[in-house]
Amino acid sequence: MYILSIFQQSPLLAVIYLVSIVAAVTVHEFSHAWTADRLGDDTPYLQGRLSLNPASHLDLLGSLAFVIFRFGWGKPVMYNPMKLGRKIDELLIALAGPVSNLLFALALNLVAHFVAPYAPMFSQLLGTASYINVILATFNLLPVPPLDGSAIVAYFWPGYRSVIGSQLGLIILLVIIFTPLGSLLYSSVLTPILNAFTFLTTLGGFL
Repeated sequence: MYILSIFQQSPLLAVIYLVSIVAAVTVHEFSHAWTADRLGDDTPYLQGRLSLNPASHLDLLGSLAFVIFRFGWGKPVMYNPMKLGRKIDELLIALAGPVSNLLFALALNLVAHFVAPYAPMFSQLLGTASYINVILATFNLLPVPPLDGSAIVAYFWPGYRSVIGSQLGLIILLVIIFTPLGSLLYSSVLTPILNAFTFLTTLGGFL
């Protein structure tokens, strides 16, 4: 279990890791809800998702996946396409989550950079929180329902979700998480994206 290995190194770091997961997922899902609301769909508001309360956004299985395998997801934000004015609005809603995590990661890295000379340990903790956001943004780009990547693909290929439905998507996620396929996917696909996002959110390694 990934969190146990962190706990053995430092209990404080394990706590920071868990808090960072909660914060990252909350920012991610709230951004989906906020974007949908701003684009004219009040569905997230009516379902209580237009909130920064973590309880509104945490998904049990997705949170456990984060704790065990360091990749995970939050409770998907539902929206009504009929209430949106443009087709591209669905793409914007899907992108809002990963983009918000990357912006949050950048902000955390900026703060960490400036406080490093005065509070190096606090700076390191902020760096950890930033990395969690990068991980969440990366994993959610997988084109598997209910992850954001599936909604992004569906914008360009409308029939995609009928090919890979939510139930099949969940099975695929479980296969990724609990089989060696996950390690292969991590090393061959996700690691390059993760490295690129890390490079981006550290301003090319400056932070």
